[in-house]
Amino acid sequence: MFRFFISIIFFLFLASGLDAHIEHNKDLKKIEFDIYRNGEKVGYHTVSFLNKKDGFKEVYTDVFIDIKLLGVSLHKYHSLGKEIYKNNKLINFKSTTKDGNDNDYCNIIFTNNGEYNFDGVTEGKFYKYTSKNEFTLGTWWNHEVLINNNFIAAQSCRQVNTEVIFLKKEEKIINNKKQMVQFFKVKGEGIDVKIGFIENSSQWVSMDFTIKGEWNYQLKSIN
Repeated sequence: MFRFFISIIFFLFLASGLDAHIEHNKDLKKIEFDIYRNGEKVGYHTVSFLNKKDGFKEVYTDVFIDIKLLGVSLHKYHSLGKEIYKNNKLINFKSTTKDGNDNDYCNIIFTNNGEYNFDGVTEGKFYKYTSKNEFTLGTWWNHEVLINNNFIAAQSCRQVNTEVIFLKKEEKIINNKKQMVQFFKVKGEGIDVKIGFIENSSQWVSMDFTIKGEWNYQLKSIN
């Protein structure tokens, strides 16, 4: 049911590499969303940032969903991811996802010869390959997703070509301040998402999509 949920959930700028935009979030510690389906709260999505020594940075993603009917759980989803950057370049990523009865994963390693090794699985399909091509990782917090259309689903390492369409700019209250938010549609095979980033900081603050219901990310905190 949520086979590509991380890719559903986890070109107004100049194109560049995967390492280009993590600096926009260099002082950020955490982004927290409550997840709603058809107006009912069903889970959460958090992204935590940890600056380390010697140019290392770690980014942790935690997504949990529990869909219930009359208090009985019908479907549970829990995905954990860890990104490691060195000097703002992604060098390692690992995710594990419990999607109902299925166990998915995605492992990405940057090698000494300048290639990325990808190893993932979802729905019994394996995605194992190497590439030197730049890509955007589908954990959504990095607005590189608006620039590079070589999209890698964080749940499975599945590769998807995406199209980005600018929708509108709208003033929103973020952390008790008026902020201009830019909204985009990101589309690809199995992906059709409306996503919002603060205009002057490129920080992720909004997500909506439709998949067996209307899903809405409501920003709980960003700091």
